[in-house]
Amino acid sequence: MIFESLEFFLTPTTPLARKYGFLYSSISLKHRYERCKKMWIPHLKNCQDLFTDAVASLPQKKSVVILGSAHLHEIPMHLLLENFEQITLVDVVHPLKHHWLAKRNHRVKLITQDLTEALQHLEKLNSLDELHALGQELAGKDLFHFEADLIVSANLLSQLALLPIDAIEKKLKRELTVDEKDQICTDFAQTHLKNLEGCKGKKLIYADREVIYKDPQGEVIYRGHYPVNFAGYKELKKWNWVLAPLGEASKKYSVEMNIEAYSK
Repeated sequence: MIFESLEFFLTPTTPLARKYGFLYSSISLKHRYERCKKMWIPHLKNCQDLFTDAVASLPQKKSVVILGSAHLHEIPMHLLLENFEQITLVDVVHPLKHHWLAKRNHRVKLITQDLTEALQHLEKLNSLDELHALGQELAGKDLFHFEADLIVSANLLSQLALLPIDAIEKKLKRELTVDEKDQICTDFAQTHLKNLEGCKGKKLIYADREVIYKDPQGEVIYRGHYPVNFAGYKELKKWNWVLAPLGEASKKYSVEMNIEAYSK
């Protein structure tokens, strides 16, 4: 608890990221990894194998960009440093260890960026229609552009809409239905793919496309899935990830993710 508190106060971040819980979530993810890493090994290996295969196909290895870099659990820093001259990490919050590394190593660059540009609008949202309108507005904008030999969107697609969903649920004082959540996730994910398409370089995407909650008896009690059009991308692999075994997130359920990977 003391170490988590120190991380919370020492980690550089923006006021919005701190206000909306991104910093807290980042620190919580780190400690969940430490508790669950044995169960995460198959998932991590799949991500690292896909990354290694993508690197092997590149004509040159000067630069890589990781969108949604977080703690780099799926693609460890040593793999990035071994394969690329310039490493750019993009996220709303960067862990303290990455800030320290970037200060010591000129090859590592940190970009603090909300890839959805939704954060600044959340307090103004008062209805589900307004959230959909914001999604449509953002879909028409160029939100980001990167150029690199390899650009990785790392378990990011389903995360993009979580905060807007949480914000609107608080305003409405009710939980959105599965269909309502899936539509919002789809809209934000599709906008992300549109902007990724405008980036220059080979793209590698791995993303949780379905979340499954199971009760202590192993019966499914919740399933959320968002359809996304990956036209033009090559499907690489699918697998299941036990994100939170029973007792980790709750004594009432476990959380699993179905992951899909694509390249272009």
